[in-house]
Amino acid sequence: MITYILHNIFDILNTPTNVILLLLVFIITYGLFSLRKPSGFPPGPMGYPFIGSMMDLVNDPHLTLVNYGKKYGDVFTMKIGSQPVIVLNSLDVIKEALVKKQNDFAGRPYFYSLSSLMAEESQDILFGNFTTKWKLQRKIGHQAIRNYASGEKLETLIRCDAFPSFQRAVNKNNGKPFLPKPLLYLLVGNIIASMCFGKKYEYEDPELLKFMGVLKDLNTSFGNGLAADYVPLFRYIPTPGHIAVKKYLKEWLSIIQHQINEHKDKFEKGKKIYVKSLIDDLLSIQRKAELAGEDQAKQLTDVNLRQTVSDIFGAGLDTTINTLDWAVAYLTYYPDVQSKVQREIDDVIGDGRLPLLSDKGKLPYCEAVIHELMRVRTIVPFALPHTTTVDTSVGGYAIPKDTWIWCNVWNVHMNEKHWEKPEEFRPERFLDADGGLLPHPDSFMPFSAGRRVCMGEALAKNELFLLFASVFQHYTFKVPTDGEKPCLKTHCVGQTIRVCPYKVIAVERMK
Repeated sequence: MITYILHNIFDILNTPTNVILLLLVFIITYGLFSLRKPSGFPPGPMGYPFIGSMMDLVNDPHLTLVNYGKKYGDVFTMKIGSQPVIVLNSLDVIKEALVKKQNDFAGRPYFYSLSSLMAEESQDILFGNFTTKWKLQRKIGHQAIRNYASGEKLETLIRCDAFPSFQRAVNKNNGKPFLPKPLLYLLVGNIIASMCFGKKYEYEDPELLKFMGVLKDLNTSFGNGLAADYVPLFRYIPTPGHIAVKKYLKEWLSIIQHQINEHKDKFEKGKKIYVKSLIDDLLSIQRKAELAGEDQAKQLTDVNLRQTVSDIFGAGLDTTINTLDWAVAYLTYYPDVQSKVQREIDDVIGDGRLPLLSDKGKLPYCEAVIHELMRVRTIVPFALPHTTTVDTSVGGYAIPKDTWIWCNVWNVHMNEKHWEKPEEFRPERFLDADGGLLPHPDSFMPFSAGRRVCMGEALAKNELFLLFASVFQHYTFKVPTDGEKPCLKTHCVGQTIRVCPYKVIAVERMK
């Protein structure tokens, strides 16, 4: 019988035409099979063979998910390549998952681009899975950030180093139109680099320009993500994106390791440890654990330190830069809001000094503007993806372990159920009748929520406040005489909402 079957197979394969036909039948069958969703999953768009709904997410993915939600409900399934993803598209189901069942939804997906390419298996905090080791790393990362996020160290970094460098860079334009984004990028990058590495940088410093350039190239090369993250076949095909990501990841981690090695040289066993940077903080924690013979010392390897520093760059950089960029764009577009911000700053602080964190409660309108910017132009509209750590449920659907979850925070921030006329830019929605700052509603979650809430939230909030108040204390931004107002339409690059490039004129207010 077996001989008969094999004989017939060989007869079929005896011509190139038959081989090609058989191959086409296999490809078509596999493609149709790839459209199937796992049994019991919520409904959703069918997508296309092999790629699922990837093409629908090329332009304005945040709006695409809003439209899918209107058709399929608050919980729906879509295929990204061959990977099924459940999307949570309303406040109720996001809260159910991230807050009420936070441990059930605290996992992270396996990303080939962040694991195999770095050869470090995602031992970081942002993308590391929900384990005992991850809890320790996050605790240590929080501890290190806390030393800089609230107090004199952050204020000193901004007042004495980063902001004066920013002023010199802005003033070189001599009142001519310029793109604010590159200078804001270096302003925030300078703060994070100084905080992590314990060094002072000018904007022309080759070292600062080098690692900020590598970081920018890395973010650009990721774009919408590598196809290999969603279509396993592409893990074996050296695509241009694959090659670029591998190159820039290697360069970036090499830069961080070089900084760690420099700081390690200063840590001689048995001598007093002088903490001058975030790397010193982490090395101090590592050394103290080693001397005490604690088990956690084995879980604080150079890989963990390297990826923790990289995560802190990620947590403190992108949100702050892009929110400040939107701030300059919106306040240039709405000069009345800019004037009101400046009047409040002048009344409370004047021109004698730069803002301090102690001014935070005294500048409610400034804080309301920052909150409204983070709402109306949510920088990371889907937050970072989650996975389920156990068999669980959400929105009435049973969800098996290891299922990918996307939370559409954009739809929460732009939903008429929670915000009156959400498309309008109205800072007053965060103020009470007396002009005081209202408590955050549950529907305001720019840093996500639950167990995986952004590690750098405290740092980003305080950094944003100090930089926003400092920038508008010293400059009035105007539309160039022969130019146009900034475009306020959303521009989604990868999974980040950014401003389309625009030019402004900066008029110095205080010298």
